[in-house]
Amino acid sequence: MVNIIPPAQCPGHFDVKPGDIQKLADADLFFLHGWQGEMFAQDLIASANNPDLTVVTVDIEGLGSDWMTPPGQLAATDKISDALCQVDAENCSVYRESATEYKDKIAAKEAEIKAKLGQVNPSGVNVMCADMQAGFVEWAGFNIIATYDRNDPSIPQVVRELVDTGRAENVTLIIDNLQSGQDAGLPIAMDIGCQRIILSNFPGGFDNTETWEKAIDR
Repeated sequence: MVNIIPPAQCPGHFDVKPGDIQKLADADLFFLHGWQGEMFAQDLIASANNPDLTVVTVDIEGLGSDWMTPPGQLAATDKISDALCQVDAENCSVYRESATEYKDKIAAKEAEIKAKLGQVNPSGVNVMCADMQAGFVEWAGFNIIATYDRNDPSIPQVVRELVDTGRAENVTLIIDNLQSGQDAGLPIAMDIGCQRIILSNFPGGFDNTETWEKAIDR
């Protein structure tokens, strides 16, 4: 199994390289994120010229639509195991067993994280966050005052409005997204005078975070 997009890079700004095309040319199955990945995927698939390639788009919706949340991981696990069973019915029982084991790990990690979050009362923490992190931040229980996209910090008027809102609403934390401008919220945090952290939308974005469990622990 190989990834096409580097985990620290925004899917919407990914530049396809010859080696990426070769990966699909040699592949049997391509799982596609039902999101920004669709911006480049069709051209990539066409360039691979692999008539034996099976393409599966994995879309998850609702409260579990953020892949970094436990509900998102549960939904994605079911979707992927279903797809594997359709493509390789002979080994379906193996995929189902692996999915069950992984979902048990997800449930255990969710309970662990919720217990830690309960110690800090996240609903009492007012935050601003990158729009790509809103799903995870909401799941974690923080009070989101406002969100911003990667372009907002380049617009002085927007920054001023966010800073004014942050001060008025006593925002104490800015949460940036690694893949969509890791320093997007830096000028806002500096003007407000509050803490700032950077989260990743994908495992592997930071050192020693190659699995979902390690990434969410960070």
